[in-house]
Amino acid sequence: MKKTLILSLCASLFASVQAEELKILSTTGEFPTIEEPQFQGLGLSADGKYVCGSILMGAGIFTADLSTDRIQWMAFDDEEGGELRHVDNNGVAVGLEYTYLFDNGELLVNEIPDGYSSVIYEDLTNDGSIIVGSVTDPAVGGTVAVYFDRDKKYNLLPIPPEEELHGLAKRIGGISSAKFISGDGKVILGFLGSFFIPIIWRMNDAGEYEYDFFVSDILMMPDEDQAASNKILYGLSAQYMNMSNNGRYICMLGMIYNENMEERLVSVVYDTITRDVKVYSEVQEIDFSESGLYPISISDNGTFIGCVGMPYFGSTGSFIMKAGETQAELFVDAFPEYYELLGESDNLGMSVPTSISADGSKILGYSFYAENYYDEETPAIYLTYVINVGEEGAVNEIPSSAVSSEAIYSIDGRRLSSVQKGLNIVRNLDGSVSKILKK
Repeated sequence: MKKTLILSLCASLFASVQAEELKILSTTGEFPTIEEPQFQGLGLSADGKYVCGSILMGAGIFTADLSTDRIQWMAFDDEEGGELRHVDNNGVAVGLEYTYLFDNGELLVNEIPDGYSSVIYEDLTNDGSIIVGSVTDPAVGGTVAVYFDRDKKYNLLPIPPEEELHGLAKRIGGISSAKFISGDGKVILGFLGSFFIPIIWRMNDAGEYEYDFFVSDILMMPDEDQAASNKILYGLSAQYMNMSNNGRYICMLGMIYNENMEERLVSVVYDTITRDVKVYSEVQEIDFSESGLYPISISDNGTFIGCVGMPYFGSTGSFIMKAGETQAELFVDAFPEYYELLGESDNLGMSVPTSISADGSKILGYSFYAENYYDEETPAIYLTYVINVGEEGAVNEIPSSAVSSEAIYSIDGRRLSSVQKGLNIVRNLDGSVSKILKK
């Protein structure tokens, strides 16, 4: 594949729009034009310093240093390109077939381990010492989860035996993938099957990863008595999930049934330390069409961002759910500068938030922008934005023992003094009701 290397070292990477809180990536320091590379920001380093992503649906890759206003990008002649998904605190970005080094603009093709047909890098630790992803194994007809150590030696991640999969072994078919890793490398999040079952791997004292099959604790499984179980989740999507950099919080898209036995899509946050499950079952005021809140990225304090409705396919806006709250807020309401420039794009489902920094102070995303969306002659471009929420916007972590509630009840209606093991019905101070499952 022939590639063209282009480096752009700009004195001003960002064009500040309306205010300093919203910045747009640009190679010229001005507002992007259709002639420039159209950046789609996908990954934000844990410290909020580096950004990585692709150029116009895979036509190339880019990285940017937000602290020095420097950007480097590479366009691919055949437009098959690639995608950089995550970047560490040193500017090393990984994704699909490539590893890209920001300091010297070097592009490395990821080496395929012997016996496998392809390799995908998904995420890496804050210092880049451990990389997670998958390799394609012809024997299982799909991918298997792996991690690479500092020497790039690959190691397979274990999956639960058939007896622990509750009748799902055939549907999983040996397929797995590792998608996220905590900044210190202690926790890995991935899935079993084709975007089916989320799974955690945790490093033990010997430095080896063991699976933590948490899904069976919270999800109604096929071989279980549907009437007898008190599990409140009937489905989980590994396609819409993310893990905080500290490895504590996992946000996911779940499915529950309401009192009329109608399906509802809800956000779910799992605490890997306490094993508490927070199900955002309260009807969201911003979700007018009841399409569900799709979580995309979560910070170390449990604040998460995402789309109202399915991302990329007609969502009705971007949202932020701050830690400790039960009602999400639209970007267009939370960030005035964002609303002024990208509000219409967001309302039309043409804007996607992709990452939040570990401390919650920066939010990354991309938008399909046009000055007039209803005029076919008006040029439209992809652009990448960074919202600088600032320290005031980063919510302090809320201890799992602290529940902002007016009253807590058991499933049979008994009032409790605190959250107990099992399913808890919590009436919050704002009058809303939520459910918490404590293991």
